[in-house]
Amino acid sequence: MTNIILIVLFSLIFLILLTVWTCIYVAKWILHPRYKRKPLDVWPDQYKLAYEKISFITEDGIRLRGWFIAREGSNKTIIFMHGWGMNRGDIFKNTYFMHDLGYNLMYFDFRALGESGGNTSSIGYLEIRDLQAAIKFLKENYPQASEKIGIYGLSMGGMVAICEGAQNPAVDCVVAEASYYSFRRVVTRWAWVHNRVPYLPLIPIVLHYIRRELNANPEHFSPRYNVSKISPKPLFIIHGACDNLVPAAQAKKLYRKAGQPKQIWIVPNARHNKCAEEGGFEYKQKLAEFFQKYL
Repeated sequence: MTNIILIVLFSLIFLILLTVWTCIYVAKWILHPRYKRKPLDVWPDQYKLAYEKISFITEDGIRLRGWFIAREGSNKTIIFMHGWGMNRGDIFKNTYFMHDLGYNLMYFDFRALGESGGNTSSIGYLEIRDLQAAIKFLKENYPQASEKIGIYGLSMGGMVAICEGAQNPAVDCVVAEASYYSFRRVVTRWAWVHNRVPYLPLIPIVLHYIRRELNANPEHFSPRYNVSKISPKPLFIIHGACDNLVPAAQAKKLYRKAGQPKQIWIVPNARHNKCAEEGGFEYKQKLAEFFQKYL
């Protein structure tokens, strides 16, 4: 009988330790995506566009790198932001056409990704500082080109666009594509889609370690709490109808919370981060129309 009790006790201790270790591993996998940092394989000159290499430092000391593509005589700049596990080249190839419509274009890599410094990616919370640094750099170094500023964000970049668009008076309009609704929900969904990690009992522990490492609760910065504050600035929400990571229902919730002027496009058959590919010419047309109307 004593041996059975000991076996059960040690089994329980092992399961508890395994659970804690798994949660710490998942949290670190999310926050330190070294395996997601990949080299750039796209540059503007491949598309016959002259560009400047730029770099700037965030308020917490992270050096970010990017491109500025000038349009002669234009006082309007669009800042483009990629998603988690991506780099600026990944969104450049689907958005560079905006240069022909009369806009300066600015691209940069978020911290811990692409060519930028840092080793912690927070899926949005810290990256808000990256966009703040980008806007500050733009206004200080290209004052004439930054009289009007539009921002576009994909996935994690969409979250950043919504949050900074809600509070920064320098931003004139916002496009958020494939943005998540809630930090808690996207971590839960990501862990299940990629690793089949169930919500209970693991995800609450994962979220606890993320909060402890960041010394903040990223949930408070979720788009669900900020999208209503963008108005009266124009907002365009783009989302894939078949998004497996962030269901389209979450985009519709953001749209309902947002004030006017606003518009939404649910792209048929598009999965996460694939709206440009599925939307084709219509994607470019709708993006161009939004910025031409509001910027």
